[in-house]
Amino acid sequence: MRVIDVYALLEVDFHGSAILAGSPYAILSHCWDVPENGEKEVHFRDIKKFTTMKPSKRDEIRSRDGYRKILDTCRRAKVDGLRWAWVDTCCINRESSSELSEAINSMFRWYANSRICYVYFQDVEGTLPTEREEANFPESGGWPKWFTRGWTLQELVAPRTVHFFDRDWKFIGDKQDLADTLKAITRIPRSVLKHGIGSPRPSAAQILSWAADRRTTRVEDVAYSLLGLLDVNMPMLYGEGKKAFQRLQEEIIRRSNDHSIFAWDPDGKGIRTTSVLADDPSYFRGCHNIKKVEFDEFIKELKEEEEPNQARLQMFSVTNGGIQIWLPLTPYHDCPSIFRATLACHRYGTLVTIDLAPWKTKHYRYCGVSGTPKSHPVIQQLFLAHHDDVHDDFKFELDCRTIAYHDFSCCFAFPFGVTNGSVTLTRSNPLTVLMYHKDCTYFAVTLGWCFGQEWVHVKPGTYMKENGHDWEDYAKEIYHQAWNMGSKHAHLMAEANSGHSLFYLKHAHVLQSSWAVKIICGAWKKPRKSMVTIDIGQCTGLCCNSLEWRGLKLQMIMICLGL
Repeated sequence: MRVIDVYALLEVDFHGSAILAGSPYAILSHCWDVPENGEKEVHFRDIKKFTTMKPSKRDEIRSRDGYRKILDTCRRAKVDGLRWAWVDTCCINRESSSELSEAINSMFRWYANSRICYVYFQDVEGTLPTEREEANFPESGGWPKWFTRGWTLQELVAPRTVHFFDRDWKFIGDKQDLADTLKAITRIPRSVLKHGIGSPRPSAAQILSWAADRRTTRVEDVAYSLLGLLDVNMPMLYGEGKKAFQRLQEEIIRRSNDHSIFAWDPDGKGIRTTSVLADDPSYFRGCHNIKKVEFDEFIKELKEEEEPNQARLQMFSVTNGGIQIWLPLTPYHDCPSIFRATLACHRYGTLVTIDLAPWKTKHYRYCGVSGTPKSHPVIQQLFLAHHDDVHDDFKFELDCRTIAYHDFSCCFAFPFGVTNGSVTLTRSNPLTVLMYHKDCTYFAVTLGWCFGQEWVHVKPGTYMKENGHDWEDYAKEIYHQAWNMGSKHAHLMAEANSGHSLFYLKHAHVLQSSWAVKIICGAWKKPRKSMVTIDIGQCTGLCCNSLEWRGLKLQMIMICLGL
């Protein structure tokens, strides 16, 4: 750990072991200036060569905003009777990957061991806002920029004593006195602000929720800036992108048995299938009140007739086959292929649950289910998917020519329709419903994409005495019904895909009418693309295997379509 001798100003000394052994020092927390029109911060390489560089270069460095921040930090430390100061811009040699990795893994401890931390707000004049001020802070959500940066979260929590200063280095207040304001801005509990992260530690989900609205310049730093707060260590691998946050969650699992790491998106916003690990901290927004439950209390709340094995419940691990874990599972009444899993954590005093669906050898998070689970859970061992390998979109190319021939038309689509003869599904929009009708007859075709598997389903409508129904309400109702059964439809499609036919046919009758819908899908030879033909025609009602996929050869398709 390098520190600055505040009496020698920019002369950097090396006092690592002595500092950590108890020598008092001040530490700066600030936002780095973006070098849009030239460098604004002062780096280690600048300090190292400062005394030997040309006078014109020294003058350029002295003119930087970062230089003035260092000077003001040293002046403030002298006022507080401290000889040493630490500033991240110039006390870390970022050109050394080993030193940078050590610094990042030690950063929380360095802030925690400081005698005092100075927080410098470059965009605040006078006092902190007590509510969002969009006019004054338009680029940072209505709050000072410092509250939106990833690294400054641990710099607020770790030190015992934190003093806040405005742009002119005028004292605003300390962490103790401003605890209520800081809680309103950051969602960090007053107890943590006043007494530190301490023991017992908040749940992993709660800590990650504090970072939900924070950003970093490099995507990997979203994870690296949270290491100390979560009491984990891991090597730095810049270039790995979002995998860093996945590795962080895996390290949390290896170090603790905190179920709350799986409790992201507790309100079930949106529909999607994904691994049980979150993509980034924003998924934990809304988890600020999730608390861990000890496993003996968890067992009592499950109210099992036979007391389960506590050691089995509280042990889970990351393996190459997924996260091996025992969980209480309850199937849903109307969608038995989806299970509600109960976690050992509370939200509003109630055990948190998540929905899971099996696919091949693993269980995936299945978000957006609406329904009623059965009454009693069964504790089962399963492997949770911790890698989400499906990131690509999927395109359905549609051929609906015979629909118009028989005077049917697409009356509504939810949440989006056909564009240039195709529908593209994504992870965030993995399902759409197309409604077709003629006079008082209607049916719906749902196109879905989950677990990396596309699927198509027909919802035969009924004969309606009056035309002019609210198609939007119908489409939304079918949308939720289809998603509840999406896991089953994906399995059926995968089974059909395992055959050797070139095309697959599904035949469905429109209830109380002589119409039947035929869906013909291509043989999935092109990755992430499928050709779907939607046909409507008269039917006697004597056909068999309605709603089941059947393999067809090309000549049979021509017969089915009357070609």
